[in-house]
Amino acid sequence: MSPTIRDVAAAAGVSITTVSHVLSGQGRISEDTRRRVERAAADLGYQASVHARQLVTRRSRTLAIQLANSVDASNACALVPNSDYFLEVLNGAAEAASKRSYGLLLTPLDADLDRLNAFAVDGAILVDPRGDEPFFAGGWCRDRPLVTIGRPLAAPCPVPVVVDNDLVVAARLMLDHLAHNGYERPAMITTDTSRSYAADLVAGYTGWTEGRGAEPVVVEIDEPPTTEGTAEALGRLLDRPVCPDAVFTTSENLALGVLHEARRRQLAVPGELGICSAVDSGSLRLTSPQVTGMFVHPREAGGRAATALMDLVEGAAPDGEPRRIEVPVRLNARESTGRLASPVHQVTGSSRTV
Repeated sequence: MSPTIRDVAAAAGVSITTVSHVLSGQGRISEDTRRRVERAAADLGYQASVHARQLVTRRSRTLAIQLANSVDASNACALVPNSDYFLEVLNGAAEAASKRSYGLLLTPLDADLDRLNAFAVDGAILVDPRGDEPFFAGGWCRDRPLVTIGRPLAAPCPVPVVVDNDLVVAARLMLDHLAHNGYERPAMITTDTSRSYAADLVAGYTGWTEGRGAEPVVVEIDEPPTTEGTAEALGRLLDRPVCPDAVFTTSENLALGVLHEARRRQLAVPGELGICSAVDSGSLRLTSPQVTGMFVHPREAGGRAATALMDLVEGAAPDGEPRRIEVPVRLNARESTGRLASPVHQVTGSSRTV
């Protein structure tokens, strides 16, 4: 038979009310009493009922999460973009929430916040928001805590916690890697630069190229990216009087699209065209050649965002200025940019010169 709160109270030598206050974080309890109750609960293997916690704290213990980026809004079933990054963000957030007995509610882009209120969610995580999403409208972001992964560049209200990578630095790392491997004319293909992750990558790329006296060459396409849109973007780059010898993309799907079009055009990768992505994923290791990517630790980002949100829900007051939690990046170099480091991998065997 599972131990009850009465058993914990008896073992700790305190009242049931005191145990309730300790386990729910309520009331004014001495540190000695708190430790005694927590030790008794741990020794007995007691776990408080989630429903009981909800009644005591008047919180639903439910968090909303919305993936704001690259979802096809015309597809009513599309809640998660076709990307390892977003799946790992969800995995990290769900794992962190579960450890603290919270539920995670995945909401679509067109979520009706009035309906969402019926779930009495305690707060929300927005992944790659612009700042014009419904969560920023009305009083929602003032009434409940909000945490974002990526800065909302156009948000009408402050966000207490932002989880992010230093993508300006990440772009420079990738470009240094390209230069080390003999590439002299890198160009960039990106989606919506009103999202901070793309804006930061473009800023890093622009600063790096201008610092070397070169012209930044950036092509922006609509999101979600399509094979046709990526092919057209690469075509525009290759039709330039001086065309690039490498393409740096802001997502793995763009990189895969560039590789596909390079194959169609019979370009040798990495010999004639280097290809790399600012986001790494398993799909980049399944191609031939494998594609260089920047690992941005999405599972960690999701977990840290959920933890920060739960802390806010449970009363951790923000100190005025938004708090930034930075997640590291790691460059995973592969064949697609190894022009000097390894033999040329011919995609189709063409000898076309770029």
